[in-house]
Amino acid sequence: MTFRLPLRPWILTLFVAPSAVACSHVCLEVPQSERGEFLAARPEEGGYVIGVGDEFQVEVWENAQLTRTVRVRPDGKVTFPLVSEIDAAGLTVPALQERMTKALKSFLKDPVVSITVTGFSTKQIFIQGAVGNPAAYNYTGDMYLLQALTLAGGPTPFADGCAVVVRRKGEAFLRYSLALEPLLSSQNLSENIRLQPGDVVTVR
Repeated sequence: MTFRLPLRPWILTLFVAPSAVACSHVCLEVPQSERGEFLAARPEEGGYVIGVGDEFQVEVWENAQLTRTVRVRPDGKVTFPLVSEIDAAGLTVPALQERMTKALKSFLKDPVVSITVTGFSTKQIFIQGAVGNPAAYNYTGDMYLLQALTLAGGPTPFADGCAVVVRRKGEAFLRYSLALEPLLSSQNLSENIRLQPGDVVTVR
C-alpha cells in the first residue's frame, strides 16, 4: 500500500539542500512484515478513542438508508436515526459499534454496525529528533510524512538521513523506517506514507 501527495516546488527546495541530510547512514531495519502491518493498520483498531468534533461514517448492514456521516457534538453525543442520540466521545470504535448495535436492536433484527473514522478533531502527531522544530502538531486529516516534516522545519544539517515512525495498534507498537534522501528528492514518493493520530516520527 502506498500513498502519494503532490509536492510543491518550494517543499523540494526546502528539503534537498546539499547539507540537509547525510546519505551514508544505515537506517534501522524493520521486517517487511511489520512494515506491511504498519501500513494496513487503521485508526479505529485497538486504542483509538473518539473525541468531540471527530467525524465517522456509520453503516448498518442491509439498511443502506441509515448509512451516513456524523460528527461528535460538544456534549459528546451523536445524532442517529431510530436511536435519536447516543454517547460517543471517550469510546473506542469497537466499543461504539457495540453500543450502537445494542441500541438498534430495539428497532432492527440482528443489526450489524460498521463505523469508519473519516475526520479527526484535536488529535496530534509527534515529531522529534533532528528536525528544526520538534513538537506535537495537530492532526488535520489526510496528513502525510512530507507534510509533517515541513511543519517541523525539515531535517537539520546534523541529521543522519533516516526516519522512524512508531504507530500504536491496540497494546502493540509497529515501526516503519525509511531513508529520507530518496523521499525528499522525489526519487521515491511511495515512502510518503499517510500518518495517523498518535504517530511518533523520529528523525535521526
